[in-house]
Amino acid sequence: QGMRGTLGNQHPNTLMMISTMAALLKDMGEYNKAMALYEKALQGMRETLGDRHPNTLAMISNMAVLLQGMGEHNKAMALYEEA
Repeated sequence: QGMRGTLGNQHPNTLMMISTMAALLKDMGEYNKAMALYEKALQGMRETLGDRHPNTLAMISNMAVLLQGMGEHNKAMALYEEA
């Protein structure tokens, strides 16, 4: 909540922190919660930085890794191709 309050919800640093929290949830086996945070962060990255920004592309790749780990191989492949 600290970054959100200081920098705002759409600031790239806030969005990267959301991604970091998603990675932690993934490591804890909380895949659905992790995906929700990755989706939120990706939407913000697309709106703030654009579709081709390196941070946006990294977020897409992170989501693909999660989907792959969840056995969602076709969805993961689509994201890998986008990234």
